Amino acid sequence: MRATPPTACAVRAPAAPGPIADARAQPGSYASTVLGPDRRSAGQARRLTRTTLTRWGLPHLADDAETIASELAANAVAHAVDPQGARPAIIFAIHYRLSALQITIWDNGPGQPVRADPGPDAVTGRGLTIIDALTDSNWGWWPTPRSGGKVVHATLAASAPETP
Repeated sequence: MRATPPTACAVRAPAAPGPIADARAQPGSYASTVLGPDRRSAGQARRLTRTTLTRWGLPHLADDAETIASELAANAVAHAVDPQGARPAIIFAIHYRLSALQITIWDNGPGQPVRADPGPDAVTGRGLTIIDALTDSNWGWWPTPRSGGKVVHATLAASAPETP
């Protein structure tokens, strides 16, 4: 699935470490991090996702969002390339919009994401199928020709933040 990039949104209530007064998600809330191209990245994406959604008053989305974050990060790590000995960076972000939570990831790897059809004994290849199921097929990607690679995004329907 290919989509056009979303328009930029205002940054409000960022997911900074430490206590934040009134950090409930508002349309435009945003959190991001740079991940390294290693196996720890999926765990880092999961932790940022759960911590941010809890802080934003959206803990009811955390399980599905964590799974999506983990799958996107694992795919990015698998496809990021090492240009001339430099460690490739992977950029992971979460955006809250009115009634939607969008999770995006950029990697510099070539190609495009394609859902696989792994056999019942396969130990890999189910990531995009899982994302497809959790988002009701609301995911896609676009190439980033200037920097190389691509952005992959997945969107969960999201109700308003819970009040404390």
